[in-house]
Amino acid sequence: MSTTTRPEKTFFESQREALIEEICKAFDQVLLNLNHLNRSLEGLAGVGQEFTEIEALWSKFDSVMSQPVPPNDPAAGPGGEGAQ
Repeated sequence: MSTTTRPEKTFFESQREALIEEICKAFDQVLLNLNHLNRSLEGLAGVGQEFTEIEALWSKFDSVMSQPVPPNDPAAGPGGEGAQ
């Protein structure tokens, strides 16, 4: 009877398999970290979107407040409310 047995792995083959396994684990960890980063960025973008209306309101307020008041405007009088 002739049975073919596979010879034992060489040092190179065993080291190569160990390194490949280590690389696969590292890639899995990188993938997990990228997924975590992606979720964090999505949450950050969501929080930023909540402030767009507030930012628009403050921008409008700033543009109104930065306009000069005409000198002959009755509302600019000493009473502040158009006192005559």
